[in-house]
Amino acid sequence: MMKQSTPFVLIRGLFREQRHWGRFPALLSKAFPDSDVICVDIPGAGRRNMELSPTSIESMVDKIRDDFDARVPVNIIAISMGGMIGLQWAAMYPDEVNSLICINTSAKNYSTFCHRLRPKNYFNIIKAAFSNVKYREKAIYSLVSNRPENTEVINGWISYADEYPISKNNFFRQLLAAFRFDITRPVSCRVLFISSLNDNLVSHIATKAIAEKWLAPMIVNTLAGHDIPLDDPQWLCDKVESFITHSH
Repeated sequence: MMKQSTPFVLIRGLFREQRHWGRFPALLSKAFPDSDVICVDIPGAGRRNMELSPTSIESMVDKIRDDFDARVPVNIIAISMGGMIGLQWAAMYPDEVNSLICINTSAKNYSTFCHRLRPKNYFNIIKAAFSNVKYREKAIYSLVSNRPENTEVINGWISYADEYPISKNNFFRQLLAAFRFDITRPVSCRVLFISSLNDNLVSHIATKAIAEKWLAPMIVNTLAGHDIPLDDPQWLCDKVESFITHSH
């Protein structure tokens, strides 16, 4: 039975699956006990790892929507490429999105290629795609986190990758979809942008560019890396609670 308040839909980014949200969904459920918290997987990742990843964000939206029986308005919280999916969902199906929180996201018509993915990471990402799981997950951790290496977290990620491996084909198809993404008009729902000032993967300028163009609110985290739910989950939950509470 669904709970009575507006549900939350959580969408991760490139090469990640729903378990990479870590502690954040539990914190969100505690803050909003009357709302369902639904973590989804992008085709090609997690429980959907045997599917072919679409090469467009629009198709990713439709594939994710296929998992929902009811077309009730939702609150979307999304990070990185997940933020692109959230933006596209709100643009394509405005009646289905109550609010949208985008974390460290970007669009090609607002940011240059080097802001959307820092040049120092090009080689590391390609190398990770062709490396063994242990090397890849350690490399990704170093790209997305500003905290000291956490063996427990990395071992968890390795176990996820062993259970639901992502193919090299889907790796590059997701990358293509992300770099092709653009969005021309502001979405009609309430939207909040969150960026990491010290994001080592994507420049915070990429998120800031959309927020400024749309005159939308933006909050900056000065400590966390690209993966704010990993580095600072309670801070993120507090910001979500403040935004949602003040929207009523």
